[in-house]
Amino acid sequence: METQESAMDVVHPVQSNVDNHRALFSHDPEQAYREAQRLVNVVASRCSGPGYLVNIRGKQYPKIEWWTSVSASLGLFPRVLYSKRLDRDGEIAYEAKVEVHRNGQIIASGEAMCSNREDRWRNADEYAIKSMSITRASGKAYRIPLSFLAVMAGLEVTPAEEMPREAVTQGTFGQEPNGHQGGNPASDKQLAAIRSIIDHPLVYVSEKRSLHALLEAGDMTRQKASEIMNFYLGVSVKGDDGSWVKSTRGKLSQRKQ
Repeated sequence: METQESAMDVVHPVQSNVDNHRALFSHDPEQAYREAQRLVNVVASRCSGPGYLVNIRGKQYPKIEWWTSVSASLGLFPRVLYSKRLDRDGEIAYEAKVEVHRNGQIIASGEAMCSNREDRWRNADEYAIKSMSITRASGKAYRIPLSFLAVMAGLEVTPAEEMPREAVTQGTFGQEPNGHQGGNPASDKQLAAIRSIIDHPLVYVSEKRSLHALLEAGDMTRQKASEIMNFYLGVSVKGDDGSWVKSTRGKLSQRKQ
């Protein structure tokens, strides 16, 4: 895996109205810290669980859903510049570049690639490899302006999608290559359930945006869909009598109407 990243004047003193649009928080240091801490407190309560974080050897790594949720709350949005296949004999490899924009200004950019020569993607379909190159580039681009928030939240700053296969428990990401259960496309029933979650009044706006983005990407897997449903709706197990019993409460049942 190869990655590159760059940033464009994220927190420089402002001298004009245009530059002022780039500031994520107040230019007063004390006020900026309070605003950042407030956001971290909200993120800690709303962007937790397997839908946003991956536990790897006791450390919490943010998934792309965490980065997109936090960035959306700050008015940061991604733009895919390209995802192109590299000309390599006997290899399926894609390189992508993503920019992060705010109020029409480029805040940061990131480049990354994904290849079927990685153990994790050895048997993956080409579309999945291309999609992961975009996901990794997005994580790189987001990390530049937002890594300090991850640190304040007690998280690692390395995007979870960049962690090597040997460090990750099987099935954590919900996007395994073909041959693994996680690589199977989500069913129509699962997709319908996720759409109903998006419409639920207790789902936050930032979460709705992230879920919409996942659906629009067109590569939702069964495992990923199950993770989302379990996180929001809880886990049910089948009893001896054939009926389903809720064993774990979902996030929606914990939120107040």
